Amino acid sequence: MQLINDIIAVIKTLSIIDFILYFAVLVLMILIITLIYIIKTENYETIEENQTEKPNLVPTIMQEDNAPIDLGEIDLQQIVNTIDENPKPIVDMTSYEAEQEEKAIISYEELLNSAKKQPIHFDEEELIDNEIKVQKVNLEQLANTEINEERPKLEVKLFQYEHEEAFLKALQQLNEILN
Repeated sequence: MQLINDIIAVIKTLSIIDFILYFAVLVLMILIITLIYIIKTENYETIEENQTEKPNLVPTIMQEDNAPIDLGEIDLQQIVNTIDENPKPIVDMTSYEAEQEEKAIISYEELLNSAKKQPIHFDEEELIDNEIKVQKVNLEQLANTEINEERPKLEVKLFQYEHEEAFLKALQQLNEILN
């Protein structure tokens, strides 16, 4: 009986704003629980609907005029001809990327070619935390490999004799003009 009297005393001390606040919190909690229940049951319903539908095992593709083609009726030779007519897609590079590729000291293709000539060999291999693979590079083998790259022999001819005489005369004329 004392418990009931205490509850009544607490309710009498509450103002109207307190009643509104507690009522609003209670309604909000009920709405959240209802929303969670609806979402969960909707997921189960969509899964059941997907399982009961008969799947279409033959996919369709679209023709050039956006008309679907059933793959069960398509001619394989037509597909081969279509693939042959369409070349490989060109890699789109921005103007900046193209400029950097041209100005590069070594291009990506040259880097790949040099990697083919001189492969990297590893000494050890270990796993860190059973996830990260770490390999130790054999540096002695890299340092000892001989690169059989023939360097072109350059002949440096700045001037032939006739051109040297003409150059000397031009220098003498310049010297006279300056003095």
